[in-house]
Amino acid sequence: MATLVAQTLTRFLDSLPGGGVSNGVQGINTLLDFVLVSRIGMVPSAAVLALLTIVFTIQAYRRQHSGQQPTARPAVRQRTAKTAAPVMQAPSAERMAKAVARTNLKVPDRPLTEADRQFLIKLREDLSAQLVHEKQLIDAKGTEPLVVRLVPQIPLRDVERPRSWLGGEPAMAEHIPWPQIDGRNANFLGQICCADLPDDLWDGLGPREGWLAFFIHPTDYAVRVLHLGEMGPWRQGPDDLSIAGWSTSLPYGKSRLMPINDWPRWPVDLMPLRSGDPDPKLEGHSEAIHEIYRQGFDVASPEHRPFDRDTTLAMLEIAEARLAEYVTKDLITPIRQQLEQVSKSLALAEAAAEQPGNLAELRERAVTLPALIDARTKGQPMLEAALAQVRSVAERVRATSDQTQLSQDQIAAIVAELAKYDIIYPRTQQAPLTTHNGDGSLWTWDFECLRLDRARHAYSRSPDALPPAMRGYFEAIWKDEAVHEMAGMGHIPFLYVRQFDLDKDVTLLELPTSNLMGWMFGDVETLVLTISKKDLAAGRFDAVRTQVSN
Repeated sequence: MATLVAQTLTRFLDSLPGGGVSNGVQGINTLLDFVLVSRIGMVPSAAVLALLTIVFTIQAYRRQHSGQQPTARPAVRQRTAKTAAPVMQAPSAERMAKAVARTNLKVPDRPLTEADRQFLIKLREDLSAQLVHEKQLIDAKGTEPLVVRLVPQIPLRDVERPRSWLGGEPAMAEHIPWPQIDGRNANFLGQICCADLPDDLWDGLGPREGWLAFFIHPTDYAVRVLHLGEMGPWRQGPDDLSIAGWSTSLPYGKSRLMPINDWPRWPVDLMPLRSGDPDPKLEGHSEAIHEIYRQGFDVASPEHRPFDRDTTLAMLEIAEARLAEYVTKDLITPIRQQLEQVSKSLALAEAAAEQPGNLAELRERAVTLPALIDARTKGQPMLEAALAQVRSVAERVRATSDQTQLSQDQIAAIVAELAKYDIIYPRTQQAPLTTHNGDGSLWTWDFECLRLDRARHAYSRSPDALPPAMRGYFEAIWKDEAVHEMAGMGHIPFLYVRQFDLDKDVTLLELPTSNLMGWMFGDVETLVLTISKKDLAAGRFDAVRTQVSN
Protein backbone atom coordinates (compact mmCIF):
# COMPACT_ATOMS: atom_id res chain seq x y z
CA MET A 1 0.00 0.00 0.00
CA ALA A 2 2.89 2.34 0.77
CA THR A 3 4.29 1.55 -2.65
CA LEU A 4 1.00 2.53 -4.26
CA VAL A 5 0.97 5.82 -2.37
CA ALA A 6 4.57 6.56 -3.28
CA GLN A 7 3.79 5.81 -6.91
CA THR A 8 0.76 8.11 -6.77
CA LEU A 9 2.82 10.86 -5.18
CA THR A 10 5.40 10.50 -7.96
CA ARG A 11 2.76 11.09 -10.60
CA PHE A 12 1.36 13.99 -8.57
CA LEU A 13 4.78 15.70 -8.42
CA ASP A 14 5.45 15.05 -12.10
CA SER A 15 2.17 16.76 -13.01
CA LEU A 16 2.79 19.92 -10.97
CA PRO A 17 3.02 23.16 -12.92
CA GLY A 18 6.52 24.47 -13.33
CA GLY A 19 8.38 21.46 -14.63
CA GLY A 20 9.01 17.86 -13.73
CA VAL A 21 11.16 16.32 -11.08
CA SER A 22 14.78 15.35 -11.34
CA ASN A 23 16.16 12.30 -13.15
CA GLY A 24 17.09 10.87 -9.74
CA VAL A 25 13.51 11.07 -8.57
CA GLN A 26 12.35 9.52 -11.84
CA GLY A 27 14.78 6.71 -11.11
CA ILE A 28 13.06 6.21 -7.78
CA ASN A 29 9.79 6.07 -9.66
CA THR A 30 11.21 3.23 -11.76
CA LEU A 31 12.22 1.43 -8.55
CA LEU A 32 8.70 1.86 -7.23
CA ASP A 33 7.34 0.32 -10.44
CA PHE A 34 9.48 -2.73 -9.75
CA VAL A 35 8.60 -2.90 -6.07
CA LEU A 36 4.90 -2.47 -6.82
CA VAL A 37 4.93 -5.57 -8.99
CA SER A 38 7.30 -7.68 -6.89
CA ARG A 39 6.25 -6.75 -3.35
CA ILE A 40 2.47 -6.61 -3.23
CA GLY A 41 1.26 -6.98 0.35
CA MET A 42 3.78 -4.93 2.30
CA VAL A 43 3.87 -5.16 6.08
CA PRO A 44 1.96 -2.66 8.22
CA SER A 45 4.96 -0.32 8.66
CA ALA A 46 4.57 0.68 5.05
CA ALA A 47 0.94 1.54 5.66
CA VAL A 48 2.03 3.97 8.36
CA LEU A 49 4.44 5.60 5.93
CA ALA A 50 1.65 5.73 3.37
CA LEU A 51 -0.62 7.49 5.81
CA LEU A 52 2.08 10.05 6.60
CA THR A 53 2.60 10.61 2.89
CA ILE A 54 -1.07 11.38 2.35
CA VAL A 55 -1.25 13.66 5.40
CA PHE A 56 1.82 15.67 4.47
CA THR A 57 0.73 15.95 0.84
CA ILE A 58 -2.63 17.36 1.88
CA GLN A 59 -1.00 19.71 4.39
CA ALA A 60 1.40 20.98 1.77
CA TYR A 61 -1.45 21.59 -0.64
CA ARG A 62 -3.41 23.50 2.00
CA ARG A 63 -0.37 25.60 2.95
CA GLN A 64 0.04 26.52 -0.72
CA HIS A 65 -3.40 28.11 -0.62
CA SER A 66 -3.29 29.52 2.90
CA GLY A 67 0.22 30.92 2.85
CA GLN A 68 1.22 29.12 6.05
CA GLN A 69 4.82 28.09 6.53
CA PRO A 70 5.56 24.39 6.88
CA THR A 71 5.79 23.24 10.48
CA ALA A 72 7.05 19.92 11.81
CA ARG A 73 5.45 18.09 14.71
CA PRO A 74 6.51 14.73 16.10
CA ALA A 75 4.18 11.83 15.41
CA VAL A 76 3.18 9.92 18.53
CA ARG A 77 2.11 6.32 18.13
CA GLN A 78 -0.80 5.41 20.38
CA ARG A 79 -1.01 1.92 21.88
CA THR A 80 -4.38 0.26 21.36
CA ALA A 81 -5.60 -3.07 22.82
CA LYS A 82 -6.71 -5.77 20.46
CA THR A 83 -8.21 -9.10 21.34
CA ALA A 84 -7.01 -10.69 18.14
CA ALA A 85 -4.92 -9.75 15.12
CA PRO A 86 -6.77 -10.14 11.80
CA VAL A 87 -5.14 -12.15 9.07
CA MET A 88 -4.31 -9.74 6.27
CA GLN A 89 -4.24 -10.93 2.68
CA ALA A 90 -2.54 -8.98 -0.07
CA PRO A 91 -4.53 -7.96 -3.15
CA SER A 92 -3.53 -9.50 -6.45
CA ALA A 93 -0.97 -7.80 -8.67
CA GLU A 94 -3.65 -7.25 -11.31
CA ARG A 95 -5.93 -5.51 -8.83
CA MET A 96 -3.12 -3.29 -7.56
CA ALA A 97 -2.10 -2.40 -11.10
CA LYS A 98 -5.66 -1.33 -11.88
CA ALA A 99 -5.69 0.79 -8.73
CA VAL A 100 -2.51 2.54 -9.81
CA ALA A 101 -3.88 3.14 -13.28
CA ARG A 102 -7.03 4.85 -12.05
CA THR A 103 -5.34 6.86 -9.28
CA ASN A 104 -5.42 10.50 -10.28
CA LEU A 105 -4.85 13.31 -7.81
CA LYS A 106 -6.27 16.68 -8.78
CA VAL A 107 -3.57 19.19 -9.62
CA PRO A 108 -3.90 22.40 -7.58
CA ASP A 109 -5.05 25.54 -9.35
CA ARG A 110 -1.76 27.29 -8.58
CA PRO A 111 1.78 25.89 -8.38
CA LEU A 112 3.13 24.81 -5.02
CA THR A 113 5.97 26.81 -3.61
CA GLU A 114 9.50 25.59 -4.21
CA ALA A 115 9.77 24.76 -0.48
CA ASP A 116 6.67 22.59 -0.68
CA ARG A 117 7.97 20.92 -3.81
CA GLN A 118 11.30 20.08 -2.15
CA PHE A 119 9.50 18.89 0.96
CA LEU A 120 7.37 16.44 -1.02
CA ILE A 121 10.33 15.22 -3.06
CA LYS A 122 12.33 14.61 0.13
CA LEU A 123 9.37 12.81 1.64
CA ARG A 124 9.11 10.51 -1.35
CA GLU A 125 12.85 9.85 -1.31
CA ASP A 126 12.70 8.94 2.37
CA LEU A 127 9.75 6.66 1.75
CA SER A 128 11.57 4.99 -1.11
CA ALA A 129 14.61 4.47 1.09
CA GLN A 130 12.41 2.83 3.71
CA LEU A 131 10.98 0.49 1.08
CA VAL A 132 14.46 -0.47 -0.07
CA HIS A 133 15.53 -1.03 3.55
CA GLU A 134 12.50 -3.19 4.20
CA LYS A 135 13.12 -5.27 1.10
CA GLN A 136 16.70 -5.83 2.23
CA LEU A 137 15.50 -7.08 5.63
CA ILE A 138 12.98 -9.43 4.02
CA ASP A 139 15.56 -10.81 1.59
CA ALA A 140 18.03 -11.39 4.44
CA LYS A 141 15.61 -13.41 6.55
CA GLY A 142 16.50 -17.06 6.70
CA THR A 143 20.09 -16.44 5.65
CA GLU A 144 21.42 -15.99 9.18
CA PRO A 145 24.15 -18.56 9.93
CA LEU A 146 22.83 -19.06 13.47
CA VAL A 147 19.86 -17.90 15.53
CA VAL A 148 18.39 -18.95 18.87
CA ARG A 149 14.75 -19.62 19.70
CA LEU A 150 13.49 -19.36 23.27
CA VAL A 151 11.20 -22.40 23.47
CA PRO A 152 8.81 -22.40 26.47
CA GLN A 153 8.90 -25.69 28.36
CA ILE A 154 5.53 -27.45 28.00
CA PRO A 155 5.23 -29.61 30.04
CA LEU A 156 7.36 -27.76 32.57
CA ARG A 157 10.58 -29.40 33.76
CA ASP A 158 12.75 -26.78 35.49
CA VAL A 159 10.20 -25.26 37.82
CA GLU A 160 12.28 -24.53 40.89
CA ARG A 161 15.58 -23.36 39.37
CA PRO A 162 15.50 -22.80 35.62
CA ARG A 163 18.58 -21.63 33.74
CA SER A 164 16.66 -19.22 31.48
CA TRP A 165 13.11 -17.98 31.83
CA LEU A 166 10.62 -15.29 30.88
CA GLY A 167 8.41 -13.44 33.38
CA GLY A 168 8.22 -14.03 37.11
CA GLU A 169 11.07 -12.67 39.19
CA PRO A 170 14.78 -12.12 38.56
CA ALA A 171 17.39 -14.22 40.36
CA MET A 172 19.59 -11.30 41.34
CA ALA A 173 22.00 -10.67 44.19
CA GLU A 174 20.55 -8.65 47.05
CA HIS A 175 23.15 -5.88 46.79
CA ILE A 176 22.06 -5.00 43.24
CA PRO A 177 19.46 -2.18 43.32
CA TRP A 178 16.18 -2.86 41.56
CA PRO A 179 16.49 -1.24 38.11
CA GLN A 180 14.73 2.05 37.52
CA ILE A 181 13.99 3.80 34.24
CA ASP A 182 13.20 7.53 34.29
CA GLY A 183 12.61 7.34 38.04
CA ARG A 184 10.14 4.43 37.81
CA ASN A 185 10.71 0.89 39.05
CA ALA A 186 10.99 -1.32 35.98
CA ASN A 187 9.09 -4.54 35.25
CA PHE A 188 11.12 -7.73 34.88
CA LEU A 189 10.85 -9.41 31.46
CA GLY A 190 13.24 -12.34 31.62
CA GLN A 191 16.69 -13.70 32.40
CA ILE A 192 18.94 -15.60 29.96
CA CYS A 193 21.87 -17.86 30.83
CA CYS A 194 24.81 -16.67 28.74
CA ALA A 195 26.70 -19.96 29.21
CA ASP A 196 23.95 -21.74 27.25
CA LEU A 197 24.28 -19.45 24.23
CA PRO A 198 26.15 -20.89 21.22
CA ASP A 199 29.71 -19.65 20.87
CA ASP A 200 29.11 -18.24 17.39
CA LEU A 201 25.86 -16.39 18.16
CA TRP A 202 26.13 -12.68 17.31
CA ASP A 203 29.35 -13.41 15.35
CA GLY A 204 30.91 -14.69 18.57
CA LEU A 205 30.40 -11.37 20.36
CA GLY A 206 28.80 -10.80 23.76
CA PRO A 207 29.20 -12.56 27.10
CA ARG A 208 29.19 -16.35 27.55
CA GLU A 209 29.22 -16.19 31.33
CA GLY A 210 26.62 -14.94 33.79
CA TRP A 211 23.05 -13.94 32.93
CA LEU A 212 21.39 -11.16 30.95
CA ALA A 213 18.40 -9.73 32.83
CA PHE A 214 15.86 -7.62 30.93
CA PHE A 215 13.60 -4.95 32.45
CA ILE A 216 11.04 -2.59 30.88
CA HIS A 217 9.55 0.73 31.95
CA PRO A 218 5.99 0.22 33.30
CA THR A 219 4.38 2.31 30.56
CA ASP A 220 7.05 3.31 28.03
CA TYR A 221 9.21 1.54 25.48
CA ALA A 222 12.42 1.90 27.44
CA VAL A 223 14.46 -1.10 28.54
CA ARG A 224 17.32 -1.81 30.95
CA VAL A 225 19.61 -4.78 30.40
CA LEU A 226 21.87 -5.99 33.21
CA HIS A 227 24.74 -8.44 32.85
CA LEU A 228 24.70 -10.37 36.13
CA GLY A 229 27.81 -12.24 37.14
CA GLU A 230 25.94 -14.82 39.17
CA MET A 231 22.47 -16.20 39.71
CA GLY A 232 21.23 -14.79 43.00
CA PRO A 233 18.13 -15.48 45.07
CA TRP A 234 14.64 -14.84 43.73
CA ARG A 235 13.94 -11.12 44.12
CA GLN A 236 10.41 -9.85 44.64
CA GLY A 237 9.86 -6.53 42.93
CA PRO A 238 8.85 -3.29 44.68
CA ASP A 239 5.23 -2.94 45.79
CA ASP A 240 4.45 -0.26 43.21
CA LEU A 241 5.12 -2.47 40.20
CA SER A 242 2.23 -2.94 37.78
CA ILE A 243 1.96 -4.82 34.49
CA ALA A 244 -1.19 -2.92 33.49
CA GLY A 245 0.69 -0.96 30.79
CA TRP A 246 1.70 -4.16 29.01
CA SER A 247 -1.06 -6.56 29.99
CA THR A 248 -3.29 -8.15 27.37
CA SER A 249 -6.91 -7.09 27.79
CA LEU A 250 -9.30 -9.53 29.41
CA PRO A 251 -13.10 -9.49 29.08
CA TYR A 252 -13.77 -9.81 32.80
CA GLY A 253 -11.89 -6.56 33.44
CA LYS A 254 -15.27 -4.85 33.62
CA SER A 255 -15.77 -6.48 37.03
CA ARG A 256 -13.54 -6.09 40.05
CA LEU A 257 -11.80 -9.34 39.10
CA MET A 258 -8.56 -8.44 37.36
CA PRO A 259 -5.66 -10.44 35.94
CA ILE A 260 -2.91 -11.28 38.40
CA ASN A 261 -0.55 -8.32 38.56
CA ASP A 262 2.44 -10.33 37.46
CA TRP A 263 3.69 -12.41 34.58
CA PRO A 264 4.15 -16.14 35.19
CA ARG A 265 7.70 -17.43 35.46
CA TRP A 266 8.08 -19.64 32.41
CA PRO A 267 11.32 -21.60 31.86
CA VAL A 268 12.58 -21.60 28.27
CA ASP A 269 15.04 -23.81 26.42
CA LEU A 270 17.59 -22.02 24.25
CA MET A 271 17.39 -23.82 20.89
CA PRO A 272 20.13 -22.96 18.35
CA LEU A 273 19.09 -23.06 14.70
CA ARG A 274 21.56 -23.16 11.84
CA SER A 275 20.81 -22.61 8.20
CA GLY A 276 18.51 -25.35 6.96
CA ASP A 277 17.30 -26.47 10.41
CA PRO A 278 13.52 -26.70 10.88
CA ASP A 279 12.22 -23.68 12.77
CA PRO A 280 9.91 -24.47 15.72
CA LYS A 281 8.37 -21.01 15.46
CA LEU A 282 5.22 -20.79 13.35
CA GLU A 283 3.93 -17.75 11.51
CA GLY A 284 0.65 -16.06 12.40
CA HIS A 285 -1.31 -16.19 15.63
CA SER A 286 -2.61 -19.07 17.69
CA GLU A 287 -6.23 -19.97 16.99
CA ALA A 288 -6.58 -22.38 19.92
CA ILE A 289 -8.65 -20.05 22.13
CA HIS A 290 -10.80 -18.86 19.24
CA GLU A 291 -11.56 -22.45 18.28
CA ILE A 292 -12.68 -23.26 21.83
CA TYR A 293 -14.99 -20.25 21.75
CA ARG A 294 -16.50 -21.34 18.44
CA GLN A 295 -16.94 -24.97 19.45
CA GLY A 296 -18.50 -24.25 22.83
CA PHE A 297 -18.07 -26.06 26.13
CA ASP A 298 -19.69 -26.82 29.49
CA VAL A 299 -18.18 -25.48 32.71
CA ALA A 300 -19.40 -28.69 34.35
CA SER A 301 -16.93 -30.79 32.32
CA PRO A 302 -13.70 -31.86 34.10
CA GLU A 303 -11.39 -29.76 31.92
CA HIS A 304 -13.48 -26.57 32.29
CA ARG A 305 -14.31 -26.55 36.00
CA PRO A 306 -12.66 -24.33 38.60
CA PHE A 307 -9.56 -25.97 40.06
CA ASP A 308 -9.44 -24.51 43.61
CA ARG A 309 -11.40 -22.44 46.10
CA ASP A 310 -10.34 -19.09 44.63
CA THR A 311 -11.38 -19.95 41.09
CA THR A 312 -14.64 -21.43 42.39
CA LEU A 313 -15.47 -18.16 44.14
CA ALA A 314 -14.41 -16.22 41.03
CA MET A 315 -16.77 -18.34 38.91
CA LEU A 316 -19.66 -17.66 41.26
CA GLU A 317 -18.88 -13.95 41.42
CA ILE A 318 -18.76 -13.58 37.62
CA ALA A 319 -21.97 -15.59 37.17
CA GLU A 320 -23.77 -13.57 39.86
CA ALA A 321 -22.64 -10.22 38.47
CA ARG A 322 -23.64 -11.01 34.88
CA LEU A 323 -26.98 -12.60 35.85
CA ALA A 324 -27.85 -9.66 38.12
CA GLU A 325 -27.01 -7.22 35.33
CA TYR A 326 -29.08 -9.13 32.80
CA VAL A 327 -32.08 -9.63 35.11
CA THR A 328 -32.42 -5.91 35.80
CA LYS A 329 -32.44 -4.95 32.12
CA ASP A 330 -35.65 -4.32 30.22
CA LEU A 331 -35.09 -6.92 27.52
CA ILE A 332 -38.58 -6.84 26.00
CA THR A 333 -39.63 -3.22 25.42
CA PRO A 334 -36.87 -2.43 22.89
CA ILE A 335 -37.81 -5.54 20.88
CA ARG A 336 -41.51 -4.60 20.89
CA GLN A 337 -40.56 -1.17 19.56
CA GLN A 338 -38.51 -2.81 16.82
CA LEU A 339 -41.42 -5.10 15.97
CA GLU A 340 -43.78 -2.16 15.72
CA GLN A 341 -41.47 -0.40 13.30
CA VAL A 342 -40.89 -3.57 11.28
CA SER A 343 -44.63 -4.18 11.02
CA LYS A 344 -45.20 -0.70 9.63
CA SER A 345 -42.34 -1.04 7.16
CA LEU A 346 -43.54 -4.46 6.08
CA ALA A 347 -47.08 -3.22 5.45
CA LEU A 348 -45.76 -0.39 3.27
CA ALA A 349 -43.41 -2.73 1.42
CA GLU A 350 -46.10 -5.28 0.64
CA ALA A 351 -48.49 -2.54 -0.57
CA ALA A 352 -45.89 -0.99 -2.84
CA ALA A 353 -46.31 -1.36 -6.59
CA GLU A 354 -42.71 -2.56 -6.83
CA GLN A 355 -41.35 -4.80 -4.09
CA PRO A 356 -38.35 -3.28 -2.27
CA GLY A 357 -35.10 -5.22 -1.97
CA ASN A 358 -35.44 -5.70 1.80
CA LEU A 359 -38.86 -7.34 1.69
CA ALA A 360 -37.53 -10.81 2.55
CA GLU A 361 -35.58 -9.38 5.48
CA LEU A 362 -38.66 -7.56 6.81
CA ARG A 363 -40.74 -10.73 6.61
CA GLU A 364 -38.08 -12.70 8.44
CA ARG A 365 -37.84 -10.13 11.23
CA ALA A 366 -41.62 -10.07 11.54
CA VAL A 367 -41.36 -13.76 12.50
CA THR A 368 -38.16 -13.77 14.58
CA LEU A 369 -38.95 -10.72 16.76
CA PRO A 370 -42.19 -12.16 18.24
CA ALA A 371 -40.32 -15.42 18.91
CA LEU A 372 -37.62 -13.46 20.69
CA ILE A 373 -40.24 -11.62 22.80
CA ASP A 374 -41.76 -14.96 23.81
CA ALA A 375 -38.33 -16.41 24.64
CA ARG A 376 -37.36 -13.48 26.84
CA THR A 377 -40.72 -13.46 28.57
CA LYS A 378 -40.30 -17.14 29.33
CA GLY A 379 -36.63 -16.68 30.18
CA GLN A 380 -37.02 -13.91 32.77
CA PRO A 381 -38.14 -16.18 35.67
CA MET A 382 -35.50 -18.73 34.62
CA LEU A 383 -32.78 -16.08 34.95
CA GLU A 384 -34.12 -15.04 38.35
CA ALA A 385 -34.13 -18.64 39.59
CA ALA A 386 -30.58 -19.20 38.34
CA LEU A 387 -29.41 -16.00 40.05
CA ALA A 388 -30.95 -17.07 43.34
CA GLN A 389 -29.19 -20.43 43.12
CA VAL A 390 -25.83 -18.85 42.33
CA ARG A 391 -26.16 -16.51 45.30
CA SER A 392 -27.12 -19.38 47.59
CA VAL A 393 -24.14 -21.49 46.54
CA ALA A 394 -21.77 -18.52 46.75
CA GLU A 395 -22.93 -17.70 50.27
CA ARG A 396 -22.33 -21.29 51.33
CA VAL A 397 -18.80 -21.37 49.88
CA ARG A 398 -17.87 -18.00 51.35
CA ALA A 399 -18.97 -19.23 54.79
CA THR A 400 -16.14 -21.76 54.79
CA SER A 401 -12.71 -20.78 56.09
CA ASP A 402 -10.30 -19.11 53.68
CA GLN A 403 -7.83 -21.82 54.65
CA THR A 404 -10.19 -24.61 53.68
CA GLN A 405 -9.46 -25.89 50.21
CA LEU A 406 -12.21 -27.48 48.17
CA SER A 407 -11.65 -30.99 46.84
CA GLN A 408 -12.19 -31.74 43.17
CA ASP A 409 -15.32 -33.70 44.10
CA GLN A 410 -16.71 -30.73 46.02
CA ILE A 411 -16.01 -28.39 43.08
CA ALA A 412 -17.70 -30.82 40.69
CA ALA A 413 -20.76 -30.93 42.96
CA ILE A 414 -20.96 -27.13 43.10
CA VAL A 415 -20.88 -26.78 39.33
CA ALA A 416 -23.42 -29.59 38.98
CA GLU A 417 -25.83 -27.59 41.16
CA LEU A 418 -25.58 -24.68 38.73
CA ALA A 419 -25.98 -26.95 35.70
CA LYS A 420 -29.47 -27.97 36.91
CA TYR A 421 -30.78 -24.51 36.01
CA ASP A 422 -31.58 -23.63 32.41
CA ILE A 423 -31.55 -20.15 30.93
CA ILE A 424 -32.49 -18.80 27.51
CA TYR A 425 -29.54 -16.94 26.03
CA PRO A 426 -28.60 -15.19 23.83
CA ARG A 427 -31.79 -15.35 21.76
CA THR A 428 -34.20 -18.27 21.85
CA GLN A 429 -31.91 -21.17 22.72
CA GLN A 430 -32.56 -22.85 26.07
CA ALA A 431 -29.55 -24.54 27.69
CA PRO A 432 -28.02 -25.21 31.13
CA LEU A 433 -26.58 -22.20 32.91
CA THR A 434 -23.06 -23.67 32.66
CA THR A 435 -22.90 -24.10 28.88
CA HIS A 436 -21.24 -21.87 26.33
CA ASN A 437 -22.01 -21.88 22.64
CA GLY A 438 -20.46 -19.97 19.81
CA ASP A 439 -23.51 -17.69 19.42
CA GLY A 440 -22.79 -15.84 22.65
CA SER A 441 -21.91 -16.08 26.29
CA LEU A 442 -23.59 -14.58 29.34
CA TRP A 443 -20.81 -15.37 31.80
CA THR A 444 -19.00 -18.60 30.91
CA TRP A 445 -16.45 -17.04 28.53
CA ASP A 446 -15.55 -14.34 31.05
CA PHE A 447 -14.84 -17.11 33.53
CA GLU A 448 -12.87 -19.18 31.02
CA CYS A 449 -10.55 -16.22 30.35
CA LEU A 450 -10.07 -15.63 34.06
CA ARG A 451 -9.41 -19.33 34.57
CA LEU A 452 -6.74 -19.28 31.85
CA ASP A 453 -5.00 -16.42 33.65
CA ARG A 454 -5.16 -18.13 37.05
CA ALA A 455 -4.18 -21.52 35.62
CA ARG A 456 -0.96 -20.38 33.93
CA HIS A 457 0.25 -18.84 37.18
CA ALA A 458 -0.68 -21.90 39.23
CA TYR A 459 0.90 -24.22 36.64
CA SER A 460 4.13 -22.20 36.44
CA ARG A 461 4.53 -22.55 40.22
CA SER A 462 3.57 -26.23 40.30
CA PRO A 463 2.09 -28.21 37.39
CA ASP A 464 0.42 -30.56 39.86
CA ALA A 465 -1.80 -27.67 40.99
CA LEU A 466 -4.04 -28.53 38.03
CA PRO A 467 -5.98 -31.82 37.88
CA PRO A 468 -4.78 -34.17 35.08
CA ALA A 469 -7.69 -33.58 32.67
CA MET A 470 -7.42 -29.84 33.11
CA ARG A 471 -3.64 -29.87 32.81
CA GLY A 472 -3.83 -31.65 29.45
CA TYR A 473 -6.45 -29.17 28.23
CA PHE A 474 -4.35 -26.14 29.15
CA GLU A 475 -1.07 -27.60 27.92
CA ALA A 476 -2.59 -28.11 24.46
CA ILE A 477 -3.57 -24.42 24.37
CA TRP A 478 -0.21 -23.24 25.69
CA LYS A 479 1.75 -25.38 23.22
CA ASP A 480 -0.11 -23.83 20.32
CA GLU A 481 0.41 -20.32 21.72
CA ALA A 482 4.09 -21.00 22.40
CA VAL A 483 4.97 -21.98 18.83
CA HIS A 484 3.34 -18.81 17.48
CA GLU A 485 4.71 -16.45 20.16
CA MET A 486 8.28 -17.74 20.46
CA ALA A 487 10.99 -15.23 21.33
CA GLY A 488 14.32 -15.17 19.54
CA MET A 489 17.93 -13.95 19.61
CA GLY A 490 20.44 -13.25 16.85
CA HIS A 491 17.96 -13.22 13.94
CA ILE A 492 16.77 -10.60 11.49
CA PRO A 493 13.76 -9.08 13.34
CA PHE A 494 10.59 -11.08 12.76
CA LEU A 495 8.72 -7.99 11.55
CA TYR A 496 9.81 -4.65 10.16
CA VAL A 497 11.82 -2.23 12.31
CA ARG A 498 13.03 1.10 11.01
CA GLN A 499 16.51 1.06 12.56
CA PHE A 500 18.48 -2.10 11.87
CA ASP A 501 21.77 -2.19 10.00
CA LEU A 502 22.36 -5.66 8.59
CA ASP A 503 26.13 -5.22 8.77
CA LYS A 504 26.47 -3.44 12.10
CA ASP A 505 23.54 -4.51 14.33
CA VAL A 506 22.30 -7.72 15.93
CA THR A 507 19.05 -8.68 17.62
CA LEU A 508 19.78 -9.09 21.30
CA LEU A 509 16.23 -10.26 22.08
CA GLU A 510 12.83 -10.08 20.42
CA LEU A 511 9.66 -10.72 22.42
CA PRO A 512 6.39 -11.15 20.53
CA THR A 513 3.07 -10.19 22.07
CA SER A 514 2.06 -13.32 23.97
CA ASN A 515 -1.16 -14.72 25.39
CA LEU A 516 0.95 -17.35 27.13
CA MET A 517 2.91 -14.69 29.01
CA GLY A 518 0.12 -12.13 29.14
CA TRP A 519 1.98 -9.19 27.61
CA MET A 520 1.27 -7.04 24.59
CA PHE A 521 3.56 -4.65 22.71
CA GLY A 522 2.28 -2.09 20.23
CA ASP A 523 -0.75 -3.26 18.30
CA VAL A 524 -0.14 -6.94 19.03
CA GLU A 525 3.40 -6.65 17.64
CA THR A 526 6.86 -7.49 18.97
CA LEU A 527 9.34 -5.77 21.28
CA VAL A 528 12.71 -5.70 19.50
CA LEU A 529 15.97 -5.07 21.38
CA THR A 530 18.93 -4.50 19.09
CA ILE A 531 22.53 -3.49 19.76
CA SER A 532 25.46 -2.63 17.56
CA LYS A 533 28.20 -5.23 17.30
CA LYS A 534 30.66 -2.64 18.55
CA ASP A 535 28.66 -2.00 21.73
CA LEU A 536 27.99 -5.70 22.25
CA ALA A 537 31.70 -6.47 22.06
CA ALA A 538 32.37 -3.75 24.66
CA GLY A 539 29.58 -4.99 26.96
CA ARG A 540 27.74 -1.68 26.63
CA PHE A 541 24.21 -2.89 27.33
CA ASP A 542 23.22 0.67 28.15
CA ALA A 543 23.36 1.23 24.37
CA VAL A 544 20.57 -1.25 23.57
CA ARG A 545 18.00 0.19 21.15
CA THR A 546 14.32 -0.55 21.81
CA GLN A 547 11.80 -0.65 18.95
CA VAL A 548 8.32 -2.01 18.36
CA SER A 549 7.91 -3.81 15.07
CA ASN A 550 5.04 -3.25 12.69
